[in-house]
Amino acid sequence: MTRSRKILIGAAAAVLVLAGAVIYVATNLDWIVKRAIEHYGSEATKTAVRVGSVSIRLTKGEGAIKGLTVANPKGFSSSRIFALALVSMKIEPRSVTRDVVVIDSIRIAGTRVLYETDSAGRSNVDALKKNLGSSEGQQNKEAGGKKKKEPRLRIRKLVIEDSTVEVRSGDKPRILALGNVELTDIGGPAGATPEQAARAVVTAIATEAGKEAAKAGAKNLLKKELERRLSR
Repeated sequence: MTRSRKILIGAAAAVLVLAGAVIYVATNLDWIVKRAIEHYGSEATKTAVRVGSVSIRLTKGEGAIKGLTVANPKGFSSSRIFALALVSMKIEPRSVTRDVVVIDSIRIAGTRVLYETDSAGRSNVDALKKNLGSSEGQQNKEAGGKKKKEPRLRIRKLVIEDSTVEVRSGDKPRILALGNVELTDIGGPAGATPEQAARAVVTAIATEAGKEAAKAGAKNLLKKELERRLSR
């Protein structure tokens, strides 16, 4: 076999392998994204993150995630701290092959948050935010070492709407409406790692839930004090 023939055969084999890889990714993209969300989300929160289903249409630049849940941190009930009914997004298709994948918008609808306290008065929301902070510290510590290159994301706009929080603290549980949350340009031009992006989203929801729970607790204390004074 001549040298030029060997080169042609080798090139043809390389093309076939590449084509096979492209086909595999294209046909398994939903599964790959689902696993990535669960992996990076669990790393960021230090608790189990699960996804019901993922649907990505790169040709249209659209994506949808259904049934995303985040388990309660250790030391709290077996209930989920977060349940996100629907996450829809608009993606720049041409950016998928670049170093930074650009997501024009993410809209999260139907978020249900559980806020509860343990016997020491600590809340699950604060515990989750602490987990997120320690995860960030560990990531910064490892930055000087050699780590495999991670994909990076730039999220131009994130909107969280139609959300409620169930407060289980003190008296009987109460359901409160959460105000809309809007974040812009997560990651910036350099992009954020999937774990950093997950941390930004979860922190935004947790912070809003904590604010509403705190306001509800303050109102409840005022109500009890008023009732005590009136009963004199």
